[in-house]
Amino acid sequence: MTASIDASVPDDLARTVEAHGIAVAAADNATVLADFLPDRIGQLIGSVDVPEQLERAEVQSISDVGDGFFDAIIRYTKPDQTWFELRSRWVRFEDGTWRVFSVRNIPDTPPWMRPTGPSPDGLDAPHWEGLRAGELRLQRCASCATWIWSPRPICPSCHSFETRWQAVEPVGTIYSWTRTWQPFAPEASGHLPYVVVLVELPAAAGRRVLGVLAHADGITPRIGDHVRGVIDQPPSDEHWPLFRWHLEDAHT
Repeated sequence: MTASIDASVPDDLARTVEAHGIAVAAADNATVLADFLPDRIGQLIGSVDVPEQLERAEVQSISDVGDGFFDAIIRYTKPDQTWFELRSRWVRFEDGTWRVFSVRNIPDTPPWMRPTGPSPDGLDAPHWEGLRAGELRLQRCASCATWIWSPRPICPSCHSFETRWQAVEPVGTIYSWTRTWQPFAPEASGHLPYVVVLVELPAAAGRRVLGVLAHADGITPRIGDHVRGVIDQPPSDEHWPLFRWHLEDAHT
């Protein structure tokens, strides 16, 4: 297969990407690390999931994504002839060399993580059961109708112990966000970085709910962006559903 390379891609970058793929396949760690931006080495190491043994590497494409960045997709073949692909983003370093700015496995298949699910005290169990039923459920006071999040044993407004759980339309706007580079669970390896958003829900009087933004690779969210929540049901009862936010109007 002939690699698809944009006409604007510098020749020295194409050569560097090819050599980088060969180094990864050969487990030449010194060369691989030398290709990383110096201040991002720790983040980049935790960003991908790569098998110990690889047979070969083939550059699939190099694309100009603007602002001096270029995305390279490299396919790696394992000894059993199965393959996987990594997307690396490259930028010209201050010394004139090309360095890896970010890298991740593709396709971006978000993992199910064991820490999810109801808390030990069970206070938020109705929320998780709602996700299993395909609904975003939030707590609400039965006395004064105040929406409550995060879950509490009593209403913070009128101090009533009478609360219920109601389904809320999963649409809102981004109030705040952060991009996370740390693999807080082993399952996160290969899926870094990911974006966490704090979403304000109009249907729940502006209560704010945290969640992961789906398909955020290369995306920089903006405060006020409209998002819609989607519930991904797990492959088995071993895990709980995952609630992810999706931008209504995707942008870079």
